[in-house]
Amino acid sequence: MDWKSTVAAMSDKVFPGLSNNVEKQGNEVMSNLPLQMALYFNVIYAPFWLFIITMYLFEKLDQFTDLHQFVILTIIFIATTVEILRLYLGYEGNLRDKVPELSGFWMLSILLQLPVQSILLFTPHLNFSVLEVVSQAIMFTMLVTQIISGYVALKFTAAQQAIYFRIMKLKADISMSDIQEKYRIS
Repeated sequence: MDWKSTVAAMSDKVFPGLSNNVEKQGNEVMSNLPLQMALYFNVIYAPFWLFIITMYLFEKLDQFTDLHQFVILTIIFIATTVEILRLYLGYEGNLRDKVPELSGFWMLSILLQLPVQSILLFTPHLNFSVLEVVSQAIMFTMLVTQIISGYVALKFTAAQQAIYFRIMKLKADISMSDIQEKYRIS
């Protein structure tokens, strides 16, 4: 008998009915800590980044032609909108072990946010000051970190879900129609 079970047994004898033995039901959530930390810091930093970019717009937007103004505003609007959606999907997918949300987060990060953040960081025509370059570099670094840790989290979560479904199928606790109904697979 190990120490934890000995203490639990003794406390149950001394204080009957107050035992903290709770039966575990359901699945253990296995979220990825590096991804969660990167998402947390990004959620905290994103308003500051948005404030700095907005101040840049008010300060320097008049210096550009109409076409450049339209392109800059479109890029910043896309970056902000995708960032909000991406962070939500990242939190939802990582904390609840949901593969579709996690893969949506990862695809938005690679296909939309990485090119947009790259344009904002590496385009010399934007005439960013030092504060804007540092702010954008921090955002880009967090994005690359999230892409790498998101890939690891997605790979691990998908493998865990596959193992879970194989075990459930072997136990015959769940049928294929139950899986299709629960996860809306057609």
